[in-house]
Amino acid sequence: AAMVCFEASGYDATTTAGIASEAQIAVRTVYSYFKNKREILLEIVAHTMAELAETVIEHLDPAHWQGADPRVTTRRLIDLIFHTQNLRPGMQRVVWERYFKDPDVRSAIEAIWARSREAIKLLLEAVERQGQLRDLDRESAPHVIQNAVQWNASRAFADGNPRRIDAYAAATADMISRFVFVDPDSRA
Repeated sequence: AAMVCFEASGYDATTTAGIASEAQIAVRTVYSYFKNKREILLEIVAHTMAELAETVIEHLDPAHWQGADPRVTTRRLIDLIFHTQNLRPGMQRVVWERYFKDPDVRSAIEAIWARSREAIKLLLEAVERQGQLRDLDRESAPHVIQNAVQWNASRAFADGNPRRIDAYAAATADMISRFVFVDPDSRA
């Protein structure tokens, strides 16, 4: 109910009474679980947004990449990320807005991103052990990859043209593959 309200009215215009009405419960019932709408938003971030991140982190597990063409696996993962952008777009907008205004929302998002970067780091280590990793800065690479994919996915969705999402995903996958993996034609 809170997500519906936040998406329809934005964070600032949403009230706890509105959330209770949407949930068809008494306002006091909402207050028995949450002090205010901010706590509700933090709960949404902690669970719903983290759940989406868990899917990505699971797909970054090196076991999913063994024996597969890393470029194909990269494309599949980036497709997944790009297509999750259309899940609850209004909530994503609210979370981004609050990210810049509320340090607790920022901390929750940063914690999710830190786990994602750690998963990217572990994948890069596995790629290196297989002799497929380009010479790159191991400290900054997870940040660069995460930011490029997240920004491109967000922008692709914001452009509003569903047919372009696949083209943006393909270009991003190609860019990440060129950044991370050695050229398969150059290996002996």
